[in-house]
Amino acid sequence: MPLKFNKILIVRLSAIGDVINAIPALVVLRQNFPRSFIGWVVEDKAGDLLDGLPLLDKVYVWRRRSKGKITKAVGLIKELRTAKFDIAIDFQGNLKSGLITSLSGAKTKVGMKPAKEGNALFTNYKVTLPDKKINRVERNLYILKQLGINTDVLDWRKMPILFVQEDKSYINKFLDEHNPSNKPLVILHPGTSEFGLFKRWAPGKYAQLADRLTEELKIQCLISWAGKERYLAESIARQMSAKGGSASGGKHKPLIFPEQISLNRMAALIKRARLFVGSDSAPLHLANLLGCNVLGLYGPKDPAIYSPFMHPSAKHKAVIVRKNLDCSPCQKRRCVKPICMESITVEDVLQEAIKILR
Repeated sequence: MPLKFNKILIVRLSAIGDVINAIPALVVLRQNFPRSFIGWVVEDKAGDLLDGLPLLDKVYVWRRRSKGKITKAVGLIKELRTAKFDIAIDFQGNLKSGLITSLSGAKTKVGMKPAKEGNALFTNYKVTLPDKKINRVERNLYILKQLGINTDVLDWRKMPILFVQEDKSYINKFLDEHNPSNKPLVILHPGTSEFGLFKRWAPGKYAQLADRLTEELKIQCLISWAGKERYLAESIARQMSAKGGSASGGKHKPLIFPEQISLNRMAALIKRARLFVGSDSAPLHLANLLGCNVLGLYGPKDPAIYSPFMHPSAKHKAVIVRKNLDCSPCQKRRCVKPICMESITVEDVLQEAIKILR
């Protein structure tokens, strides 16, 4: 007998990259339950990305940092309980997500085993994860499969685009003005979360890479940034060479947005790009979700778990550049000498980029 859930709740609060990597699970749920009500509890920093997504009926935003957050949290729990969900699926597996899953009032509260921070205390149905390392996207799909949900319906070429016409128009206007010859666009994203600073590749190496790509492949580089990372983009631009011979001085000039763009506009930008290059970060996973060719620079993070997931139906390329060092991958939260990232050369990345772009 086929499963029937009239109301389904997804609990995946953060981080933004992990929220992005749970979207394929949402796609599977919607394809299996086209008429069901599907809600998602997410933290405010990733809420805009999901807001307006046609696959979702409701986005419930957990305010992590705001005035009166306790009152807002109580109000959110009341709203969840009023909705009377049949099933809540915790794709996060920590204390906070477990509490929300439990307090949601859903009849079936699905968690994973093993989980962190006593999460197992808050769920009444636990999916035992495989002993081997599996990618985060694969783990989410595995949980659904163990619930008897058909995951074979997933087609990576039909992922939601995550932006609206206004976002597309904004990006098109910017590129029409700053890349009028419509050269192939390559996005370089040097940033990571503040928590993952040691995952970053050196700005000087990005500058050399941008120079080589611009000179040898005649492409247009765009350096993207978020939060406090604008200085990284500007540092890379300053370090790029002055070859080229244009009237403005001949500098290999990259594109840089003057203000921070939203994740939705980042999605619209990615859809215009031929290649996205960056470390393990939310924009890298966003590019992969959207079917853009991606080149991930990995050091401390285990690519078996955290690399861009390649589904059999995907048609783009996702390549990882890393060095096989004794210390990599690791479980460190900080590192004063991240040789795993420092050992990646410009030539390593350039050669992989050429393979993708030619």
